[in-house]
Amino acid sequence: MRSVTFIGLSAAIALLAGCASMSGDKPGPAASLSGLRLEVPCANPKFNNDTECHWDQSLLQTADPQWKLKREIVRTFGGSKGTVYDVSLHVRGVVEPKNFTGGSVQFDHFQTGGTPVKNDYNFYSLHVSDPEATYTFNRNEEKVGHYVFAIDYRVRIPIRGGATVTMGAYDSNDVAIANHQHLVVNGVPPAPAPFDGQFFQLDVDSVTPRK
Repeated sequence: MRSVTFIGLSAAIALLAGCASMSGDKPGPAASLSGLRLEVPCANPKFNNDTECHWDQSLLQTADPQWKLKREIVRTFGGSKGTVYDVSLHVRGVVEPKNFTGGSVQFDHFQTGGTPVKNDYNFYSLHVSDPEATYTFNRNEEKVGHYVFAIDYRVRIPIRGGATVTMGAYDSNDVAIANHQHLVVNGVPPAPAPFDGQFFQLDVDSVTPRK
C-alpha cells in the first residue's frame, strides 16, 4: 500500500545487480539484468498496529514533487542492436497492491502499459526503451488496503539489443505497508525468514533471439 519500506534505522534501499551468465562463462545479452533487486525495508518503529512504516527519505532520487520515493536501476541490454530478443523473467518478491486503469493484463499482478491510479500505494515496474513498453509487476484488481502479497511468476517480454532497461520503485507518499503477514518467498533471501518490508527481484531464465 503506500510506499516502499526500509530496513533498520538508517535504512538504505539495496540495489543488488547480479551478473549471471546465460551460457557457460560467456555473459549472454541479458547478463546485465539477471539478479536485479530493489529492496524497500521498514524504518522502525512501525505504526497502525505494525501494518505500516516509513521509508528513509534520503533514498529519494528525484526533485519531482509527484514522487516521495523514486528508486531506479538502469541497465543496457546486450546482444546485437539489430535483434529483438524474447526474454523470460522470473519475478519474485513481497509487494503491496496497486490499481491501474487501462493497459493489457497478462497475469493477476502483471500488466503492460496503463495508468497508475492516484493513491498512496507504490508500484514496481520495468521500462524498456525498445520496443518501448512499461511493465508493472504488483498490479492488483482487488481494492488496495493494508496488506502485502507474495509474487512468484514468470513472464516473457521483448527487448532489442542495446535497449535501455529501467527497473523502478515509485511512491507518492512516505509510508509503506509492512510485511506484517510475515510472507516468505521460498528460495529468495532472507528466506526462510520474512523480509522486513518489501522487495522486488528479477532473474533471467532464458533469452531467445527472434528470427
